[in-house]
Amino acid sequence: MTRMIILGALLALATPATVAAAPAAGHEVQAGEVRADLEKTLDLWRDGRYDTVYERVIEKGSHSKEYFVTHLAAAPRRPACCWEKLQEVRVSAKGERQATLHARFGFDTGAGTEFMTRGVKLEKEDGIWKIKMSDLLTMAGKGAKMSGSKKKKN
Repeated sequence: MTRMIILGALLALATPATVAAAPAAGHEVQAGEVRADLEKTLDLWRDGRYDTVYERVIEKGSHSKEYFVTHLAAAPRRPACCWEKLQEVRVSAKGERQATLHARFGFDTGAGTEFMTRGVKLEKEDGIWKIKMSDLLTMAGKGAKMSGSKKKKN
């Protein structure tokens, strides 16, 4: 009987810890969504589907769709494929609709793979995590040079 009471008490104490851990698990799902949506955007860019990429960026008012598509198509860098595309990912949520993703991005330059470690800001809009247009154009090679980059020859 004493064993049953002790076992019951232990189970009662363990239950709140499981419930308290539940919000952290939900937070991980959001981080997974952020990463998956950004990977999809990078894949569309690599595949040359620039019109669709335009629909997955925020702050469109700064440039027209034609400007964006022209610059992305002529960019000296494109996202690398597969495991080189996005590594060492960390997501910092800023509420339910804003996040910053820090990662090591891989880009194909035609002469090999070039890596960049940086953070990008994303916002959830229409059920999709969208990247800032300025971040995407900078990574493409329009604007500031990549810092902390390394080249790997294939």
